[in-house]
Amino acid sequence: MQTNHARRGRAAAAVSAAMLAAMLGSTPVATAATEVPATVLTQAHTAESGEQPEPTSPTVYEFGETLANLEGKDLEVTFMAAIIPHHRAAIEMAELELERGESPDVRTHAENIIANQQHQIDQFTRWLDEWYGLTPEEAKEEAPREARREMAKMDRETEQMIKELRQVEDGEGFDKAFVVRMIPHHQGGIIEFLEPQSRAPHAQLRVAAATGILNQEAEVVDFRTWLSAQEGED
Repeated sequence: MQTNHARRGRAAAAVSAAMLAAMLGSTPVATAATEVPATVLTQAHTAESGEQPEPTSPTVYEFGETLANLEGKDLEVTFMAAIIPHHRAAIEMAELELERGESPDVRTHAENIIANQQHQIDQFTRWLDEWYGLTPEEAKEEAPREARREMAKMDRETEQMIKELRQVEDGEGFDKAFVVRMIPHHQGGIIEFLEPQSRAPHAQLRVAAATGILNQEAEVVDFRTWLSAQEGED
């Protein structure tokens, strides 16, 4: 039987995902428990014109729904098992930007991504050990079956994204390729942060999740502004 926490979690995830989609310009995937209003879908499709970021993976929304059904230790362990490799992938892409991009603004964001997300990786790795005696790899194995399936699919999708980024030539084109991939990657992270922000048993994790949302929302806005400026120069 579903608990009140789980029902409230799914409702919060649905509303938050819809709000994020409208604000950040992605289109959420409607599920049986997350029906997105038509007005929100219209807002998402009418985001600013010009160079567009890639869409946020439907698997991320599915994983957000899975987190909404978890509580307590299961929620914290499953979330941290997913967000650690998610952050590692962001760092890998940001390091590529520093090696091959040329925009000072985008490179500054890449430096911030590396610093902020490595800090959170260190936090989450330490908390998994201190609170539950787990490594990130062991945490992934302890996650529910559906969550493991979704995490594996997200990992494959991210690997493909990084592979495509590596094939882009150096210079301004690389800056754009990095930005249009980092936007959906950040949006995926925001979706993963929603449930622990509101329902994680440990206050430290709730604060870290809120910080992650704020940081990534700000970077998404800046990246979209940068893309719009590049369109104006073309």
